[in-house]
Amino acid sequence: MRRTWTQIKNETMTEGERGQAHILAVRDLAEMELAELREALQVSQEVLAKKLRVTQVAISRLERRPNVLLESRANYVEALGGKLELYAVLPDRTVKLTHVLSTTECKKAGPPIRRKHHQTEAVAR
Repeated sequence: MRRTWTQIKNETMTEGERGQAHILAVRDLAEMELAELREALQVSQEVLAKKLRVTQVAISRLERRPNVLLESRANYVEALGGKLELYAVLPDRTVKLTHVLSTTECKKAGPPIRRKHHQTEAVAR
């Protein structure tokens, strides 16, 4: 007879051990690299590449690169069906940085406004 994971867990772990395992699992899920996130969601590099309209090689490079632009990370997460949020973790509090727009919001807002610089004529004195 087959047993479910819940049955096995309940038979082999105390309530405290199950609680500790849950805390560790949540912490591990909260600290993932891009590739780990994609794999946890069972999305291949090829499928993600199609959604982002790039090559699979570009996805591979993005996942291995140490310094990735915030916009690139936001696009990646949005292609996985999520939304990127940015927080500043300070000694006494954590603050969500709301001025950082998602790529969707940036596209809706349109291109930045560029003001023409008017040249002023020099006045001879």
